Amino acid sequence: MKISQLQNKHCVPCQGGTPPLNKDEIGALLSQVGANWQINEKGHVFKSFKFKNFMEAMTFAHAIADLAEQEGHHPDLMISWGQCSVEIWTHKINGLTESDFILAAKIEALPSKTS
Repeated sequence: MKISQLQNKHCVPCQGGTPPLNKDEIGALLSQVGANWQINEKGHVFKSFKFKNFMEAMTFAHAIADLAEQEGHHPDLMISWGQCSVEIWTHKINGLTESDFILAAKIEALPSKTS
């Protein structure tokens, strides 16, 4: 797997007042994150990961939680049988910043996912 330059960066806390990324910036960063990440209807970075069972999805969610704490940037997670969905955006500005894509790239690099 090719390592994204985003994986080598760290999330930066948003102080508010930061303008959200524009469509061109979003497109450029999204192309660096990894397969099947998308911008959902809310304008958030989103991906759903598939697993063999509930516990594998939960283990992956715990790995994301540990990573989110390290980065100080926290996604919304939805865990169901065989699936963990990840939704990321910068709450303070209700939009996207580079940190959202950094976190997505780091999640993409986590082991144990099946798709």
